[in-house]
Amino acid sequence: MAAGSNHANQTGKALMVRCASEFFLVDLDRVRRMEDRLTIHTAPISARGFLGLARFGGEALTIFSPEVLAGGRPCARQKEMTVVVVEIGGADPPQRLGLAVDEALEIVSLDETCPTQAVDRIVSEYFDLGGRQARRFNIEALGTQGETGLIGEDIEERE
Repeated sequence: MAAGSNHANQTGKALMVRCASEFFLVDLDRVRRMEDRLTIHTAPISARGFLGLARFGGEALTIFSPEVLAGGRPCARQKEMTVVVVEIGGADPPQRLGLAVDEALEIVSLDETCPTQAVDRIVSEYFDLGGRQARRFNIEALGTQGETGLIGEDIEERE
């Protein structure tokens, strides 16, 4: 790796998910649960990538679209979707949010050639992983966008 690079190479395992024709990797140590057919309710607020809210463990779970967070178009929103519940940061209790995906594909092993994005970016650039072009999520960046994260300050009420 070149000196001064903003990328951190890490090894470990990741969950590969598909959203439309895009493939994303979510670090397995951040994944808390997969929920098939989780009901997503619209809410009168807006934020980049926000799809709605779901009930998870008796609490409201904020659901985001990985495609929009990555700078693309959102998947076709459905009332019920597969949601990857992820944990952000070291807060007690931990902050959780959901990523709505079309399907979870497999758990893959990563090596030093699989970069994470710079700390201020949510996803990496594309890289080849077994013939698939994938982008890796930087889950910590989800919690650091704005002072209180994507699910705080950046959400505004819709009129």
